[in-house]
Amino acid sequence: MKYNNTRELRDWVIFIKTIEKENLSLAARELGVSVSTVSKAISRLEDYVQTMLIKRDARNFEITSAGHIAYSKAKNITESFQSLLSELQNPELLIQGDIKFSVPSVVCQLLANHWTSEYIIQNPMARIEIKSQELFEFNHDVKNFDHVALQYGNIQRPELVHRELSSVELISCASPEYIKKFNALDRPDNFEGHTLLMVDNCNLKDNMIFSKGDEIVFLDKNHKPSIKSNDFLALFNLLLEGKGLLLGTPKWLALTHIRDGKLVQIIPDWKLANIPVYLVWMHRPYYSPLFLDFINYVEKKWNNFNQVYLK
Repeated sequence: MKYNNTRELRDWVIFIKTIEKENLSLAARELGVSVSTVSKAISRLEDYVQTMLIKRDARNFEITSAGHIAYSKAKNITESFQSLLSELQNPELLIQGDIKFSVPSVVCQLLANHWTSEYIIQNPMARIEIKSQELFEFNHDVKNFDHVALQYGNIQRPELVHRELSSVELISCASPEYIKKFNALDRPDNFEGHTLLMVDNCNLKDNMIFSKGDEIVFLDKNHKPSIKSNDFLALFNLLLEGKGLLLGTPKWLALTHIRDGKLVQIIPDWKLANIPVYLVWMHRPYYSPLFLDFINYVEKKWNNFNQVYLK
């Protein structure tokens, strides 16, 4: 079968998307084409290589052994071709194009928005989309464009590329009004009757562990009464209103309010382990000048912020 090279490359792109979506309709929707177009592209490839790549009918979708091999090889080839195009289209390595930046909500609203505003002033040919997400789940689709996430907590998926940043120091706080209503709070195991505002995310799945020298205290995360949320700011606003004690809040978030007298750090001698912070992304054979410059920029901003602001 004689093949048009331009069509062949597009057919392989359609095949790759179909494998990743495991559904012709979903692949068609993602690519903005008809299901018929997807089906014909796969049929042309199967005619060309003279073997079945996908067993498909109205109810079944099964990738053959040849299909798995074809996907792996075609993925590398198309990505390499895209890398070639990107380099040819931008030989001067200009900082230009689109990038998506996913960050936890509190970082998004208080830090990342200012960083990205500054970045596009310095690089007016760049366009940045900030996504407020506590934990972004990378999938095959994000390999098709520049996307990086700032993530709290340990890396759960070893295939993700990551760069470690300065960790987040955690402290416990209350408002002065709340402190006046209750006895002195000197230990993490004397919170009976207090309303605890507790962060509920991937980093604090188990009991909270406080340490003071050689002494360790485990605080039950099922403490009652308590309010849990994966949104720091939701709990932080309740804290400022004197509605409870906030355990495990980022020091950088509370420090200004402590200095202004709006908050008081409680049990300062009892420490929680710092939360690690990473920039993470999916591996790609080619990273744009924008991507490489932006991750270096974010790393510098985050680390400088922690070094200067928290002194």
